[in-house]
Amino acid sequence: MKRRVFLSLPLTAAALRAQKIDDPFLAAMAAELSRSMQLKIAGETPYFIEYSVEDGVNMTCIASLGGLIQSVVSPYRIPRVQLRVGSYEFDNSNAVFTGQVRGARFDNGRWPLEYNRQQIQQDLWLATDRAYKSAVQEFTLKKSALQNVTLSEKLNDFAKQEKVTKLLPPAKPKPDEKKWNDVARRLSQTFAAYPKILESRVDVEQSSSTFYLSNTEGSMVRAPETVVSIRARAEAYAADGSTVRNHRFFHAFSLDSLPPEAEMKREIDAMAKQVTALADAALGEAYTGPILFESQAAGQLFFQLFGSQLQAMRDPVSVPGRPVNMPPSDLESRLGSRVLPETFDVIDDPDAKFNGRPLFGHNEVDFQGVPPQKVVLVEKGTMKTLLYTRQPVRGHEGSTGHGRLPGAFGHAAAVPTNLVVTARESVSREELRKKFMDIVAQRRKPYGIVVRRLDYPSSASATELRRLAGSGGGGGKVVSLPLEIFRVYPDGREEAIRGVRFRGVNTRLLRDIVATGNDAAPFEFLLNTAPLALMGAGGYVVGSSITRPSLLFDEMELERPSEERPRPPVVPPPPLDSGI
Repeated sequence: MKRRVFLSLPLTAAALRAQKIDDPFLAAMAAELSRSMQLKIAGETPYFIEYSVEDGVNMTCIASLGGLIQSVVSPYRIPRVQLRVGSYEFDNSNAVFTGQVRGARFDNGRWPLEYNRQQIQQDLWLATDRAYKSAVQEFTLKKSALQNVTLSEKLNDFAKQEKVTKLLPPAKPKPDEKKWNDVARRLSQTFAAYPKILESRVDVEQSSSTFYLSNTEGSMVRAPETVVSIRARAEAYAADGSTVRNHRFFHAFSLDSLPPEAEMKREIDAMAKQVTALADAALGEAYTGPILFESQAAGQLFFQLFGSQLQAMRDPVSVPGRPVNMPPSDLESRLGSRVLPETFDVIDDPDAKFNGRPLFGHNEVDFQGVPPQKVVLVEKGTMKTLLYTRQPVRGHEGSTGHGRLPGAFGHAAAVPTNLVVTARESVSREELRKKFMDIVAQRRKPYGIVVRRLDYPSSASATELRRLAGSGGGGGKVVSLPLEIFRVYPDGREEAIRGVRFRGVNTRLLRDIVATGNDAAPFEFLLNTAPLALMGAGGYVVGSSITRPSLLFDEMELERPSEERPRPPVVPPPPLDSGI
C-alpha cells in the first residue's frame, strides 16, 4: 500500500516535466510531497498527503437606494493541507479529535500573492509540519479511545482513488469594479419608488479563482472556477410589527451569462411591489388541505426535503462513555424502498444543461479532486443510491465525486450538483390548477393554498433563523418560510397572506405527490453548509441547481406561530427623493 503511494510520487514530477507545465504551484507541490513522505515521529509516517490551493480574486460591492455602501476587491491565496497517518483501513480521521488538535503554528493562513516557487514551497513545508504533528496526536488519541471499546461495525477510514489528472488553463480574474459599482447603484435605486420598504440592498459579487490540487496518489488538478452573483433583498414592516421580506438572485459562471440589466431591474421591481403589498396582507390561519407548489417553490421544497438528505452519515470514534451520534439521513434507511410516486425519476447530473447552457451545479472536480459522476438516485419512485465522498460508510466505499464542501472529522460533505427530477405523467398548468381546485372542493375547503416562492436560500437574520429552528416543525423537518403564498378561492380569486409556516413536513411527504405539471425548469442557487443555506454564511459556497415541475400535494399543514413582535418605528421614515 505504501509502496504504491511512493511510486506515484516520481510520476507526479515526471508528468510535470513531460507536459512542460511551468506552474509554480504544481511544481512546489510535487517537490514538497516527495520530501514530506519522509516525516516520522514515534514510528508514524504519512501514508497520504494532499495539497490544495484556492488562488483568486473576489470583488464585492453593496448598494442601497442608489448609494454605494461597500466596494472591495480582495485577492486571496488560501492553502489546505490534508495529511493522514496510519493506513486506508485505520487512520487519524473519523474521530471527534480530528481537526481539534492544533500545535504551534509557524505557517501562514494565507500565502503571499507573489508567484514565487521558493516561498510557496516554504509555506507548504511549514503547513505540512503542523498538519503532521496534529495528525500524529489525533491518531494517538483515537487509538487510546478504542482500547476499551469495541466498534459495532468495522469500516475503513479512507477510500482509495485512482489517479486524476485534469490540467485546465488557469482563471484570469479581471473584475471591473467601477462597472459593477454602477450596476449595484442603479439596481438598488429601484427600491426608492417604494416608501413602505424600510430596508433594501443589492449585493454584487464576482469570484474568479483557480483550484490547484496534488496528492501522493499521483493526482494533479488545475481547474478555473468563476461565480457571479447578484442578490437583491427588501424588508418592510406590517402594522402589527411583523417583518415581511423577499429577494431575487441571479447567478452565472461569467459576467456575460447574467441576464440583461433591464431584465434584472424588472424582476427587482416586481419583488418590491410584492413586498409592499405583503405589508398590508392579511395574516394567514391554520390550514390542513391541498397545497400547490408552483414555479421555483417546488424546487426549493424538494431540495430541502430530498437534496439535503443525500449523504450517509457516519458516527465518529468518541471518548468512551460520551458517544457522538450523527443525525441519520432520512433517505439512507430507505434504499430500495419507494420514496416518490412510481412515475418519478431523479438523477444528479454534473453536465446537465437547460436550453443548451450548463446548469449552475457544473464543476470539474470536487473538494477532494474527484470528478463528479452522473448518479441515478431514484428510478420509478424507488431510492437506488446516495451521493458519496471518500469517506467509507455502511454498504459503500468509493466516491461519486460529490464531496463539494468541507465536512466533519477530516472528510468532505456530499452535496448535489444538478438534481434533475422528471415525472412520466404530467399535465399542463391549466389541468394542474383544475385538479387542485377539484381536490379543494372535494375536501369542502373554502380555499386552497398556492405557494410560489420560499425563503431558500434563506435571507433571514441569524436571530430569526434560530427562532425558527427552536420552534420545531410540528414533529417534522424545519423548512424555510413561504415568501409568496396565496389563498385561492373557487372563483379563481387569489389573496396574498403572511405570517404562516409549514408544520409536520418530512421526506415521506414526497410519496404523496398527487400530480405534477409539465413546466420543468431549473432553480439555480448558491449552496453552503449553513442551515437553510443562509445567505452570506457557511464560509465555502458552491453552485447547485434543481430542475423540477410544479407539485401538487393532497394534504399539508400550515400554522400561524405565536411569537413576540417588535413594535414598528415610532415616527414614519424620511421621504425618498429619487432625484437625489
